[in-house]
Amino acid sequence: MRYATLLGRLGPALDGPGALDGADAWYCILEGTREPSVAEAQAMALTELVAHAATGPGPGRERREMLLAADDYSAVSRRVPVSNLYERGRSLGLGVQVSAQSWHGLGRDEDERYRIAATADGGIWLMNTPHPEPIVQLAGTRRVLESAHKLIGATWGQEGTTRMQHAWIADPDLIRALNTGQACYIHRGGATFVQVARPKPSPLSLPAARRRSPTVIIPPPAPPPDDEVPPPGPVSLDDVLGPGARP
Repeated sequence: MRYATLLGRLGPALDGPGALDGADAWYCILEGTREPSVAEAQAMALTELVAHAATGPGPGRERREMLLAADDYSAVSRRVPVSNLYERGRSLGLGVQVSAQSWHGLGRDEDERYRIAATADGGIWLMNTPHPEPIVQLAGTRRVLESAHKLIGATWGQEGTTRMQHAWIADPDLIRALNTGQACYIHRGGATFVQVARPKPSPLSLPAARRRSPTVIIPPPAPPPDDEVPPPGPVSLDDVLGPGARP
């Protein structure tokens, strides 16, 4: 009675005969668009099953390194917090990878979003987004020298000033202008902009296949059947012994 509603929302999707340790990879599709409540219940059950499999490897078996990748997490982020798995992942040997279309899709509130982003030890891949400031703040700033010179008429004067200024390590304006195949990797106070090379055809030209003329094979004539071969006649020994040698 207590779990009747939960089991009813789970449906028969998790009633298969397999176990999490029975395969190297599992790919699960949740009904996030059609039935949000069902998708949330299934996501909660999957996270609990993965955490149980990571904490209880069983007797006689070594603990396995596991990776839980939640693609388009915004569909179930309202009621399925994964920040606790992020924080417990180091001790459990469990890696969690979460992707969303925007910053607001990572969690139901700002606290949940910052907990997920701040505990991502493997780094953050940031692509084109109009609101990159929350992620850019995690990379921090660096000190730069900002100089100014005095302009007198059309020539530069002898006076000027220089001051220490803080600049973003991951420039948010560059992130807003990222194109397809471009991304910014933020990890431990550093930012690396990468470009994924698009596949190109091979520069080597392959020679065209030569067309060979078909080979004509003439089969040998078939031997005549046995009924058309003439029977052998009587053997004459005149050529060997001569006519005078007969008795």
